[in-house]
Amino acid sequence: MMTSDQRSALKAARPGIDFTDVDPRETSRAWNKFLSNRNAPSLPMTGVRSLIYQSWVRSNTTGIKPDQFAAPSLERSGMAAKSSHDQAELRRAARASMMRIGDLLSGAEAMLLLTDRDGLILEAVGDNSTLSKASKINLSVGGLWSEHASGTNGIGTALWTGQPVYVHGEEHFCEGMKAWSCAAAPIRDPIDQSIIGVVNLSGLTRIFQKHNAAFAATAARDIELVLQQEQSLLNIRLMEASIGSLPGQAMDNADGFAIIDRFGRLIFSRNSGVNIGRPDQELGLGAHFLELPDGISEAKIAAALPSAHCCNDIRLIEIDGMIKGAALAFRQSPNASHPAPMRQPSTPALPGVLIGTTGLKIVGESEAILQALDTAKRIASANEPTLIEGQTGVGKELFARLIHSRLSPESGRCFRTVNCGAMTPKMFGDALLHPLEAEGTEPLCLDEIGETSAETQLYLLRILEEHSACLNGPHPPAQSLRVLSLTNRAMRDEVEAGRFRRDLFYRLSTVVLTIPPLHARGEDVLLIAEHYIRKISMETGRDRLQLAPEVQDALMAHVWPGNVRELRNLVSGLHVLAKSRMVTLADLPPEITTPTLPNAGLIDPADAQDQLLPIGASLKHAEIRLIENALKHHHGNLSKAAIALGISRPTLYRKIEAYGIRAS
Repeated sequence: MMTSDQRSALKAARPGIDFTDVDPRETSRAWNKFLSNRNAPSLPMTGVRSLIYQSWVRSNTTGIKPDQFAAPSLERSGMAAKSSHDQAELRRAARASMMRIGDLLSGAEAMLLLTDRDGLILEAVGDNSTLSKASKINLSVGGLWSEHASGTNGIGTALWTGQPVYVHGEEHFCEGMKAWSCAAAPIRDPIDQSIIGVVNLSGLTRIFQKHNAAFAATAARDIELVLQQEQSLLNIRLMEASIGSLPGQAMDNADGFAIIDRFGRLIFSRNSGVNIGRPDQELGLGAHFLELPDGISEAKIAAALPSAHCCNDIRLIEIDGMIKGAALAFRQSPNASHPAPMRQPSTPALPGVLIGTTGLKIVGESEAILQALDTAKRIASANEPTLIEGQTGVGKELFARLIHSRLSPESGRCFRTVNCGAMTPKMFGDALLHPLEAEGTEPLCLDEIGETSAETQLYLLRILEEHSACLNGPHPPAQSLRVLSLTNRAMRDEVEAGRFRRDLFYRLSTVVLTIPPLHARGEDVLLIAEHYIRKISMETGRDRLQLAPEVQDALMAHVWPGNVRELRNLVSGLHVLAKSRMVTLADLPPEITTPTLPNAGLIDPADAQDQLLPIGASLKHAEIRLIENALKHHHGNLSKAAIALGISRPTLYRKIEAYGIRAS
């Protein structure tokens, strides 16, 4: 809810609409006079509204050409690069109003436009004939209508003045736009009242009515109300999530506490009188506590905090799979002139790839995982059906999320998965409804596609064929469905066995991404273990575990049939059961410490008897035997032996030296 000061500021920022009559002939004479004197304009000028004349001067100063026919236009690739979270939220908040008003404008020779804070048109609805005519001057999705780009116009002038305006016919600065009438109103952020977009009602000059500006202002207020409701709900969820984000010890030791959203705005504060670096300011809710123009992360928050802040802890808050804010704990400075230093991240980041703004990460630097990441990057650049295959627990969904984040930088769209094995055809159809009705390229992730029943396979095939026919037809829809399918089965074998439709398989697998098993990723095992150690430590507030060298060796020697999921569960269990922060072999479960020989083609059946380990064999003895078997099987080739063992070549060479093993 807005404070009285915010309401006062909002009222001051929104003066009444200028409803002065517009005489096209007088405006035309004023325009001609302006053109003849535009190198030395004088105020005032009769025959034109002051609001319009001032905009003409600004347009002339910025170098807009009066004979410009159309607005500049961004290609879809440019829009994707420019898009952001606030755009996604604005579009979502405006969707209901845009659809309702768009239906009413059908046949009315008018259209309704939604733009972002820079005047870039995001949505256009209304009369089809008018939309078609408007596209000729790029008054359509992708058109850029700020005053700096297109001179005096409803959108650009509303952005500049911060109030509802109408611009009629000859009042436009550019020649190509003088056949149009535009009424626009700014949309303001519910927290800080900054302008985040514009609603614009446009049509040819014959539909002109002064009250169109009031109509646009009403539509803008409707969108602001939706944004305010969504922001209020988000603030509640941020506060609820922050309760579990900071451990009790950190909260007990904190003299001050703050919650910020992803833009650095203050959502909640406790003990605001505590010196947290701004003793001269009493910041109200919604104030810009930190400047975070490039997104939110722990490192960016740390860098944005003034040096005078005594920050104990920073915890990112994840909601619906995305980082939406952060909780910060502060301490009273013991000496105002010598404040205590802020906690900085003390350990280097682990190698890997962050997944958009979700806070998730694919950790590793092995050749196998780097190849998979490179393939995923190339897949994301093409809108083709993708099959992601791999054993249970290798991280197929993480790779699907990675492709989704690269495909849709405007990641306000939620990542949705459909569990194919648990759905009837009717349920499956309902799950498909949302992505098929969404705008833009909407990803659909089909998990466990190999578990789909024959009836559901036929239903899915029909849906995909109908959608493909629409895309290739004379009037393709604005939306495009991107299908990502996940499976732990060998799908070609399923097809040959008749358990999966061949035609559907080819529909879903234009490109295939295979995720390597953990045993093939070498020392990534230790990196991933460290990743989960850090994550669990941050979540629980407990000291990090440390792995003794023999524990690291045991983890490297394990086959990991459950892959990354098994490793994650192991680390979680160790945080509960380990007798100290230094994990020893005694803390590991038997399946990790019991020597086993992986079924990796290292043992010939004829030699099996010779390879049996004696009862009570040590881990060192087992490891030596494994290395010797691998070298023998691969005729001394270190690279092939290292791959078979699931370790890096340098690690294998180091173990050969340490154990005195002959490499040939």
